[in-house]
Amino acid sequence: MEPARSEAHLESEPAPLGGGQPPWQVELDHEQQIIATNAACRVLLDKGPEELLGKELGQVLKLAHLGPMLSKGVCFRSQPITREGRSFLCDYLPHDDPGQEAGGVFSMHPAGENQSEQPRLQDVVHSIDPAADIASDGIIMVNREGMVTLVNQAFADVLGIRAHDMIGRHILKSYPNSSLSRLPVVMETGKAEIGEPHLLNGREAVVSRYPLFRDGRVIGAFGKILFKDSREVSLLADKLRSISSRTRAQPLTRAAKREFRYDCSSILGNSPVIRDLKNKLLRIAERGSNVLLVGETGTGKELFAHALHAHSTRRYGPFVRVNCAAIPEHLLESELFGYVEGAFTDARKGGQVGKFEQADGGTIFLDEISDMSLAMQAKLLRTLQEKEVTPLGCNNTRQVDMRVIAATNVNLQKLVQEGRFRSDLYYRLNIVGLAIPPLRERADDLYQLCRHYLDVFNHQFGMQVKGLSPGAWDVLRSYDFPGNIRELRNIMESAFNLVSGNIIQGGDLPMHLFQPLGAVQGNTCRPETEAPIGLKPLQEIMEELEKRIIEQALEQVDGNKLNAANLLGISRPGLYKKLQKFNIQ
Repeated sequence: MEPARSEAHLESEPAPLGGGQPPWQVELDHEQQIIATNAACRVLLDKGPEELLGKELGQVLKLAHLGPMLSKGVCFRSQPITREGRSFLCDYLPHDDPGQEAGGVFSMHPAGENQSEQPRLQDVVHSIDPAADIASDGIIMVNREGMVTLVNQAFADVLGIRAHDMIGRHILKSYPNSSLSRLPVVMETGKAEIGEPHLLNGREAVVSRYPLFRDGRVIGAFGKILFKDSREVSLLADKLRSISSRTRAQPLTRAAKREFRYDCSSILGNSPVIRDLKNKLLRIAERGSNVLLVGETGTGKELFAHALHAHSTRRYGPFVRVNCAAIPEHLLESELFGYVEGAFTDARKGGQVGKFEQADGGTIFLDEISDMSLAMQAKLLRTLQEKEVTPLGCNNTRQVDMRVIAATNVNLQKLVQEGRFRSDLYYRLNIVGLAIPPLRERADDLYQLCRHYLDVFNHQFGMQVKGLSPGAWDVLRSYDFPGNIRELRNIMESAFNLVSGNIIQGGDLPMHLFQPLGAVQGNTCRPETEAPIGLKPLQEIMEELEKRIIEQALEQVDGNKLNAANLLGISRPGLYKKLQKFNIQ
């Protein structure tokens, strides 16, 4: 989606994993195709730029065991390969900038004599299990000195940090809010520890640790997360026992249980606000209190509800969804509480279990809770207080054990003040509140979201769209997204219906995206910034407009570049690049 970066840009970047600028370096896109090289790389391979750019790295270099690691975005350091009889050590740092093409920087430098004992991925396979898929779960590897030489983001996610921040650090200094790693102990004893509990980021996970051997000597250690929460083991065992002992006799006809489909890893984005929200979500999920999700339409409140259930102790119970606005008021009571046979005309034979009872042992998600009538609010309050339901037409109450997650896109406190929402119910639901930010407040996540929808629609339509042109990308970054992530998805699907090549151009985007381009934080651009459509190419129009907007932002903050970057929703280095690009003093 971003244009290939130049040789000068690549060579001016700092070494990806520390230790000085490596002599051999390439930048890869999401398909491991080379998009930039440095001079040392071309000398080593004896090939010109035209022979390298656009080719997969595996076509010009035998990657062996490193290939699958690259494709899965595993961050590694000092992994050995051999080329023409010479030994090299390889580093790979996946991109962590939402404004860059998915992929990363691959570096290679000659191996020194003292580096011959670095643990390799082959050592993992030989020491553990030849059939192990070591790239799928949370994994980490250290050398004999205890330095992290390989880690993937799945492992780092459990700790609430980035894999980039762990690579090259000592293992005993890498786990925040956790017990010290036992990998050094495993290296000393030479004995594996399988299925052991370990405190990681405040949660007791279940992990396995293995010493890595070469020629009978320990040269490192490898760790793998089996369960992110040790309670998952007992919950899984309980579920298996309940399945085997479950009887078929039921007083009412039960609907099929609806399980969760997403977890915290499904929440895309690495902006500070999303990282903070994920950390809060993981803490809240395991406590079990009722949660109120507040956010504009299209921000993904249901996704967060799924994630709260997925990371809770109820994850093996049902996850039941109810849209209170989609069900007519006269039917909502029977949907929530259920009914027995003959309770009313046209009642289903055998009756029906209500949503509350279906959620027993799990979670119920009440979306658009503000649309619930006052009468229904009173009945919901009683259910929350007494933890029991009474189906329509039945005199017997039934106990239910469920967690309630409610969601709304309106200000419930205001409705309480206006007498349209019960205050006692509001406080029952809002034990813990999570505010889901609109897309305009997490602009750093826009690239990752677009990349995700490219993959989704390429698969759905059987297409091979690689990205967006710089002009199209500028249009998206300048748009306010009142419909948030749902609108972004619709925009990307619309573009897939119009695109004629493998790159989405500005003209493939919906026309309404171009109307609000003059707005910066509520201020209107001067008339000279209006786009002269038909007189200039779109890219030139967008560049002129972007320059004007940046100048206005600088004027608003009296030239403070950090404040200007925050105002525009971009990073400070990103702003400096644009200042240089447009020659803004």
